Amino acid sequence: MLTYKLSHFCRKLLLPILLILSNSLQAEWSTGIDFSAYYTDDVGLFAVTRRLSLDEDPTQPIVDEPNQGSDFVYEPNAYIRWDTLNTLGEFQMSLDAGGYIFQDHSDYTHGFFQIKLKQGLSEKTEISLLYDFIPGLYLGKNSAPQAQHNTLEEHSEHEAGEQLDSHILAAHLDYKLTEELILRGLVRYGVRLYNQPFSHRDTQFFTLGSHLEWFITPDIELIVGYHFERGYTDSDKTAQYQDDIAYINHFTSAELKIHLLHGLFLSAIFDYEHNDYTSPYSSDIHHHGNENVYQGELELVYELTELMALKAGWQHGNRKFNYESESVRNNNIWIGAEYHF
Repeated sequence: MLTYKLSHFCRKLLLPILLILSNSLQAEWSTGIDFSAYYTDDVGLFAVTRRLSLDEDPTQPIVDEPNQGSDFVYEPNAYIRWDTLNTLGEFQMSLDAGGYIFQDHSDYTHGFFQIKLKQGLSEKTEISLLYDFIPGLYLGKNSAPQAQHNTLEEHSEHEAGEQLDSHILAAHLDYKLTEELILRGLVRYGVRLYNQPFSHRDTQFFTLGSHLEWFITPDIELIVGYHFERGYTDSDKTAQYQDDIAYINHFTSAELKIHLLHGLFLSAIFDYEHNDYTSPYSSDIHHHGNENVYQGELELVYELTELMALKAGWQHGNRKFNYESESVRNNNIWIGAEYHF
């Protein structure tokens, strides 16, 4: 039913999009590809840490059992973009597609897709609509509780592979305060649909956020942002299992971009995330549970030409549940190249 509602909403967007396109005055196509190779010391947390950013999906699903082993991961990515002018202003439509391919832990291999529409409304204002689809995201083996007819009974568990599909709709409104400052407001709605025997964890979530982009000098740029998110589960389903991953999330991030030398750029990012789990079941491990996540990233990008660049980076994360005795640390390192046509 949730998937049907999303597809119906997307169809309703087609009419205004086609009206905009019908008024197009000129158009330009562009494409690009990039490829990165990673080493990760925790395959269970790799996708979670890579998407912990302002532009991605920072509230990736909870991973109850990390430390699933290390691996090499390969990320091919491609996009196609169409830019044009219409009666409202500049219009852009783009499609991005990519994937994470795990060398030894193939269960974790999955793709991701994004459709983005951006429309200029004035010299200072533009609006963007985005749809992200992440199918077959594997979280690893997890303890799957059995349904209990008597909620006072202690529930039994068995190990099973946990997997889900994510559908996310987002709207961004950008406003140029000055030549150096750009303010963004955003809203998101999404669903995470789990496989059996974890379908009781199906989640709807809503996000409100704001970003501020500051061009401090021609060579230094700072982006800061905050997201508030609420995730809801179905109490009629979770009651049968005494397992509820509904949450309240606070996410903040700061990214500093510095032009070091001719063609050489450094990005330094710090992320902090706090999750409060709202499970009402006293027997649930998530009852009164919370999680703190600290993450840092450094990346160097060297532009060989206007169309081609090389990159290398390192990312370190530290996360801890209050019901666990120790925090979990993980690292990702990578090299890559990108080319724009």
